[in-house]
Parts: sequence; C-alpha cells; structure tokens
Amino acid sequence: MSSFNAFGFFALAAGRRVPTQLPGATYPIHHCHYTTSLKSSDNVNVAATLRVYSAAGDAPLPDNTIIFAVAKVYAPAGKPVDLVALYISAIPGDVNTDEYENTIPECPTFVYGVGHIPHNHTAQVFPDSSKAFTISISEYVNGSPKSSVIQCVFPATRRWLNVPSPRALSCTHLAPHILSQSGADTSTIADSPETPATPARRRKYAAIGSLSTSVVTPVHNTGAATLGNPVVRPASPFNAVAGPGPSTTSTYKTRSKKRRASTQSIPPTPDDGNDTDVADATPVKSKGKKAKR
Repeated sequence: MSSFNAFGFFALAAGRRVPTQLPGATYPIHHCHYTTSLKSSDNVNVAATLRVYSAAGDAPLPDNTIIFAVAKVYAPAGKPVDLVALYISAIPGDVNTDEYENTIPECPTFVYGVGHIPHNHTAQVFPDSSKAFTISISEYVNGSPKSSVIQCVFPATRRWLNVPSPRALSCTHLAPHILSQSGADTSTIADSPETPATPARRRKYAAIGSLSTSVVTPVHNTGAATLGNPVVRPASPFNAVAGPGPSTTSTYKTRSKKRRASTQSIPPTPDDGNDTDVADATPVKSKGKKAKR
C-alpha cells in the first residue's frame, strides 16, 4: 500500500490542451498541461508539470494564474516533478495586476502519503542534531504506478529531537512540507527572458522552474536546514521536512482556589446500587395525600 499526494497553491504557465486516445475508446480525452513549481519552506521553487482533466470546450488558464490544487505526485531524480490534479480551484482576478496575489497566503507546498522504509535504511544524524531518512513511495501517475525515493528530515527542534527514525521495512505515513535539496539535482527558479510567463516583479508563487546543474556544498545549520544527500542512491528533486510542531512545554489552564473549593463542596450523589431512572426518582403526589420527600 502506498500513495503520494501534494496540496497547496501553484502558479501556472504555458498551458496547452492535449488529446489522449485510450485503447478501445471511440473518442480521445483531453488534458491541459502546465508548467509550474512546488514552493519549498526555504523559498526555493522545485520545477514541476501539472496535468488537469479538460472537459469539452475548456481552454487552458492564462499564464500566471494561481490555483489551489490537490494532486498525485511522481518525483523522478533529476527531472521536474509530475503532478496529476485531483482537484483544482483557480483564484479569481486579473493576473496582470499587482493586487492579484494580495489575498493569497504565502506558504510552502505540503505533501502527504504512505510509503516504506528501504531494507538497507540507515538514519543520518547531522552536526546540528537534525535527522534524515529515506522513504520509497509510489503513486499511480499518467497511466502507470511510479515510485519515488525522497529524503525526510526531522529538524533539530525540541519537538523532534527525541523522535526516533522509522525502522527498516516499516510502513510509514508522512505529512511534511518541502525542503529544497543541495546538490546536482537541486531544483531552482531560473529566469527565462524568452518566456513571456516569467514576471519582472517578485511573485509569491513561480510558474517556471528548472533544474540547476551546479553542485552546492551541503549546509547544515539550526532551524530549517538546507540538507544535501550524502547517501549513494538516486537523488530526489526535493526533501521533505517535518513541521516544527508544538513545544514540549505545555501550558494548562487552572481553576482558581475559590472556584475549585466551591466545586468540591458539592457532595456527590450517593450510589445505592440500584439502577433508577430519573423519571422514577421524581416524587409523585398521590390522591388526597401529600407525597413525602
């Protein structure tokens, strides 16, 4: 059992409507294909493509349209992430105005799914006490099941400091947000002057992402670290990092002494061992005589 999904806000560009002829079908079905990106917690954009079912008469959305989407995910090494939309909702408004993004929150893309820890799994502990492990996860994307190998990170916070990494061959559920990865397979945002969809001003969500070929030395620090991948394995285009979560120190509301004393002064109802309904315990007046209480 395995699944791999993502949800969040995505900017779209280069939309095109593509027919697909299924075996045995009389008429083709259509999908709109877009370039987009997944937003990481350290504000790096991971290149991705998005496929959306297109009904008859539908047209692709304009460039720089922002949508909220839930999508299935396939993350191959060294290539853009493939997204197949399960649900989308376009943000209304004029995409060419500066005010278009004002009402949209800026947050990283979240992923969730169920996968398995490889049999040769060895947890990595970095100098800042953050921990990383790999997980193999698959999803049915673009007509076939496809497997992804991603790296998950427990940040060096009090919430995750004492949480152990999953055991090898265990089935694991994850629901983190994305953390970019340093290395040859890092996905970054690249300016494309020839692409009209690339805006001159800074946007919360980028519609164009590309893979960088420059090798970056892994950096390990406190907080949301940008972690490289020292393990020899197919590199994933992104890491997944657990949220900071609540602090280990919890605050509880306490009642005042006066209120606590008044509550404790109410004597408990004696239990005589009989299962008596409330209706049966109500005094009933008999004819001609006053019921004794």
